[in-house]
Amino acid sequence: MTLQAPAYLSPSSVGTFQQCPLRFKYSRIDKIPEPPTIHTMLGNFVHEILEDLYSFDAKDRTLPVARSIARDKWDNKYSVETKQLNIDDHDFRWKAWWCVENLWKCEEPTEVNLESVEFEINGEIHGVQIKGFVDRFQKDENGKIVIEDYKTGKVPNPRFTDDKFQQLLIYAVMLEELGIGETSEIRLMYLVAPKILSKAVDNQARKKTIKTLVDTKASVDQFCEEGVFPTKAGPLCNWCTFKKICPAWKTKK
Repeated sequence: MTLQAPAYLSPSSVGTFQQCPLRFKYSRIDKIPEPPTIHTMLGNFVHEILEDLYSFDAKDRTLPVARSIARDKWDNKYSVETKQLNIDDHDFRWKAWWCVENLWKCEEPTEVNLESVEFEINGEIHGVQIKGFVDRFQKDENGKIVIEDYKTGKVPNPRFTDDKFQQLLIYAVMLEELGIGETSEIRLMYLVAPKILSKAVDNQARKKTIKTLVDTKASVDQFCEEGVFPTKAGPLCNWCTFKKICPAWKTKK
């Protein structure tokens, strides 16, 4: 049975495909909804607070303003959503605020000059349609782009940092393709630590990223034509929403 390939890929869905093609199928082709988790909800909460904070004039990006934003988002949205997951309110809010406070250990928000926040990308790279949102980017002293992404999880083992940077490399290639500018550096801002991991963007990284996108699209199209997406079992299966329906686990007790 031939399947319909998605109209576009996102940087996160490329990562999902690399982790497990079948999980990609369940999510992007079968469109089986994945319920929110405490981790995704925490990330969304912190991202929304910081997005609003940087919409203020630089002089107004203070902790009291951030606290007011957080309180408003909690009262109008997240107080209800956390109850649906039976999340401990106090623990959740404490972890979120810890991340927000740690922003000031990474940078001084009143001195940051961002070019864009939550910038939507929508374009094509070598025949591969890509959509996504860049958390934020600014310009360095040479006028080149520095892409930054907030993270509310643990700092990864150095062996896995390249996987974490892949999404930002896709954004870097897309921003250049769209004529926004050339990216010189990408940064992961781990707010729990707090710690910033950075990586220079060179031609080799760009070429590798483009090849990853082209190869991923070709594999997706091939599996759709064949009607079968293979599984890739591993440690991440323990956190997969689809484990109960995955053929790799159906026969396991």
